[in-house]
This record gives sequence, structure tokens and C-alpha cells, in this order.
Amino acid sequence: MTANRDEIDWKDLLRKPEKLFGYSYLYFLVAVIAVGLLYIANLRDVGRNDVAAPAPADSAALATDIPLQSPRVIPPVDVLKAGVASAEAVARGRDLFKANCASCHGDNGQGDGPSGLLLNPKPRNFHVLTGWTNGDKVSQMYRTLQEGIVKNGMASFSYLPPADRFALIHYVRTFASEHPVDSPDELRQLDATYQLAAGMTVPGQFPVRKAMETIAREHAPEAAAVQAAAEAFARGGSAGAVVFRRVAGDAQRAAGTLLRLATAAAGPDQYLRAICADPVRAGFRPAVVRLSSAEWTDLRDAAAALSH
Repeated sequence: MTANRDEIDWKDLLRKPEKLFGYSYLYFLVAVIAVGLLYIANLRDVGRNDVAAPAPADSAALATDIPLQSPRVIPPVDVLKAGVASAEAVARGRDLFKANCASCHGDNGQGDGPSGLLLNPKPRNFHVLTGWTNGDKVSQMYRTLQEGIVKNGMASFSYLPPADRFALIHYVRTFASEHPVDSPDELRQLDATYQLAAGMTVPGQFPVRKAMETIAREHAPEAAAVQAAAEAFARGGSAGAVVFRRVAGDAQRAAGTLLRLATAAAGPDQYLRAICADPVRAGFRPAVVRLSSAEWTDLRDAAAALSH
């Protein structure tokens, strides 16, 4: 045995690496097998995807109703005066910009608002004087606010009173200097185009839900009468009730049609013309057109009896 012999025979370890790690190979092998068995045991749950997909919210529930608004008259605007910037107009325009424009165009008008990040093209940078679609004169910017620019995603601000639109324009123009100035004739043409000196009449509006509730309340007695007539036809033993059950497609609608005709004191021929013109819309089956004159009379008499 030589004194200089290496304590570790590296060539032998390359042939038999288990000598270096000992029984750790066994632990590693057991761990791999355990993970594999666990995966196989849960394979059906993974493939089945037991996590329910989130259901989108009902868009009808998210819809907001229009607010109640009384009719009003917006006073006329002196365009030659409103078209010229003033400290008061700029201050008013600053508040309007924050409320209506900053979300897209940014607080400083650089087109970097949070709502405009996904827009293409990007919202306008008001510090740049070039590339305005309609131009950057007051009269041209007013047209943009009035009509919007559909291709650029620019919404119309026609809901703002004319004086507020002028104030908004004067504030936007403070982001850059050397904007072109309108001539008096250009401002007069703006007035002629949009009739600003004549003022505006804004109609009132009524919430849709409230309107539907009002209509339902006003027609509640009529609806109750139709319901009662439909029930009477359904269980009645008269000749007219028997005919009704044979030809009625929508009992509620058919009963309503008959009650309206009865209230108008229509004769059998009028019943025939009114119902046969569009039987399905009147609540009847198409077979109603084949009723005899006697059956039309029976149907009319039954409706007349229920209308009193």
C-alpha cells in the first residue's frame, strides 16, 4: 500500500455515484413516486376543473335610469363676447375640465389620463399645436365639443350649456400659446350654425322606471278587468265562452281585445274585421277566421256581458 494513495477514488465514484450520496437516492426516489401518486389520485379533479367560472353580472342590473329633470330654457349667448377669453371663463373652464376631460386628457392636458391609456388614437395632447382634426380656433373647437369626433373616440359634449363649452375651450387653450384667433365673421358664422343667440330649450325627462310604474298604476283597473274576463271565459259555459276557448291563443290578450271592442259597442262584422286583420296580435289562433256568423255573434255577446 502506498502512502501517497488518494483518500477518494474519483474514477470509482464516477462509475458508482451512489457511494457519494449513499441512501439519499432512495429518499429522492420515494419522494418522486409519492408526488406522482398524489398527482394521479387528483387527476380527475384537475381535469374536471371544479372551480366555477365567475358569472358576469347582469348588465340590466347595472343600468342606471335617467334622472328626473324639469324642462328649462338656456339663455342666449353673445358669441362675440363669449368667444373671447376672460379670467372668469378660464376659471370656470378649469373646473369643467377636471370634471369632464381630465380622465382622458390628463390633469395637465397632456393626453395621459387613466381612461385614455387603451384608446387608439391616444387622447390629444393640448400642449401641441399641430394635428387638430377640426382646428384649434375657438369656433372650430366649439364644433368639436358640439358634434364630437367619432373616428378619434372623442365624445360630444352637447349636454353642456353653450357658455360652459366656451369656458372649457378657453381653459384648454391655456395649455399652449399662439393659438389662432377667430375673426368676428367666424364667430358670427358659429352663431348662425348653432343658433346660439336664440337660446336653447331643453325638454324635461322622466325616469323610465318611474314612468313604467305610473303607466302600470294608471292601467291597473283595466288589467284587472282583462284578468277577470279571461278567467270568466276559461270557466264559462256560454256558447261564446266555448268559442273563445277554441280559438284563443293568448287568453289574456284575446280577452283584452274583446273587452275593447265591447266597450266600443262594435257589431259582429266589426269584431270579424278587427280580429281577422291580425289574429295572432289580437291574441287568437289563425283558425278564428273560419268562425261562422253565429259564432261571431256568440263571441260578441259573451264579451258584451262581461264588459258591463
